[in-house]
Amino acid sequence: MTQQPVKPLYGPEAEPVIIIIDDDDAMREALVCLVESVGLKAVDFERADDFLNSDLRPCVGVIITDMRIPGTSGLGLLEKLRASGQHLPVIVISAFANLRDGVRAMSLGAVDVLEKPFDEQSLLDKLQDLITETRNRASQCCLTAQAKVKVDRLTNREREVMGYLAQGLQNKSIANALGLSVKTVEIHRHNVLSKLEVQTLVDVYQLTQSADRATGSGRCCGVEEG
Repeated sequence: MTQQPVKPLYGPEAEPVIIIIDDDDAMREALVCLVESVGLKAVDFERADDFLNSDLRPCVGVIITDMRIPGTSGLGLLEKLRASGQHLPVIVISAFANLRDGVRAMSLGAVDVLEKPFDEQSLLDKLQDLITETRNRASQCCLTAQAKVKVDRLTNREREVMGYLAQGLQNKSIANALGLSVKTVEIHRHNVLSKLEVQTLVDVYQLTQSADRATGSGRCCGVEEG
């Protein structure tokens, strides 16, 4: 029997996970069946608190939550996700949606608010679009996290040289700025390019820009940040 390849947990190739939160058993089971009918993985919770207390934080996927659930409500979930820096898109559903709650949900970051009953195909289409968005975000997330890992390899002096290289300065100018010999700067420059795994000053600039955006991004691709 051919063994199926194991899908990664992190990064743009991670298996999408659709998280379903609803205290209505019938609705929750119906959503799980709908999601699984198109080959997507669904994980369901009766309460938002159960999800928040779990370790499940997929990098590719979507959260579908009811507006009114016991404990932390759908709006409360949005608030807590935003406070924690979690960027997984959230679709809010409700049988009792009103304009005020809908506006509040969107202001807290919900990508959509659907009133029950909703069109199933429209929901599936939305899920596919959001999966593509989160996959693209995970890809960028990995690039920035990997850039930071590379920068962390540098010594303090090499980081100083890297900063000047990113500005486009030549070896002689860097040597004057740091009070070093040109030969010493050449050695540091070689080490910087080698450790960053780049070849040009443009590459150095782009990588340093990515590294500056990398705070907190390592988890999405399984990279341990220093």
